[in-house]
Amino acid sequence: MGISIIVPTLNRPNQLFELLKKLSKIIADDEIIIVDDSQKSQEKYIMESFSSPITYINRGEKLGVSSARNVGAFSANNTYLIFLDDDDEFTENWLNDFRNLIYKKPDLVFCNMVRVEPNGKKIDVKVSENRNGAMGNSIVIPGSWMIKKSLFEKIKGYDEQILFAENTELFFRVFEAKPTTYYINNFNFIYHPCPTGGSKNLQNMIDSLTIILDKHSEILTSHVKHLYHQIIGVNSMRFRNFSQARYHLYLAIRYKPLKASTYGRLGLACLPFLAKRLYTEKVNYG
Repeated sequence: MGISIIVPTLNRPNQLFELLKKLSKIIADDEIIIVDDSQKSQEKYIMESFSSPITYINRGEKLGVSSARNVGAFSANNTYLIFLDDDDEFTENWLNDFRNLIYKKPDLVFCNMVRVEPNGKKIDVKVSENRNGAMGNSIVIPGSWMIKKSLFEKIKGYDEQILFAENTELFFRVFEAKPTTYYINNFNFIYHPCPTGGSKNLQNMIDSLTIILDKHSEILTSHVKHLYHQIIGVNSMRFRNFSQARYHLYLAIRYKPLKASTYGRLGLACLPFLAKRLYTEKVNYG
């Protein structure tokens, strides 16, 4: 009934070693599984440096974070799974609070989260028990939840085609399974969003949201469909694909016909010479 902590990593040995130092202080009968896509293996150094139970898998090529999480999860020996990134932080109670709920045999457990912006500003993000649980507040960031391995396997883990919003898509399927869910009312997980991370790749965004719209059309709300079509439309203008932009912005209007700003964007998609001045091909994430 223990916990397996899955850590995907790529070319960041310093961050990984710092995380392992923190984890080694708090794990008990838990296991750590590292899935490293770096060309250079860190196995020897890790095994010599830490006495904690660590499974190290070096794949030697960049195969994607969703794939890495699946490999780690399906290799796990314990009943529950927690996913971490190699630069994550947490309080000293983070793992123990998850562990203390295992006796209730939940399918899913969430904790509150502190989001640290690039400028250092800290924002408390609290899990809501309303509607779809954490989906209401977008706490689907790995590290803020623990899932039963059997449920993760039942829904077939992460969809490895999806390179943007992969956690959101995972939870569409998790909540369809109607999991028994518990909440930890402590801000135990500390998240540092990366302003230049892979999720900022605009083509990934377009491709992934297109898959999600097709895959989950029956369960997505009109609000979400409007939002996704609008994101695809705007990013299509950045790629100078104005016919695709018009198509998706038209669909966005169908789902929210009173949203005036979408009409404005559709108008720009009909005026490429103006859209090119307003929508650059690169985005500054500052």
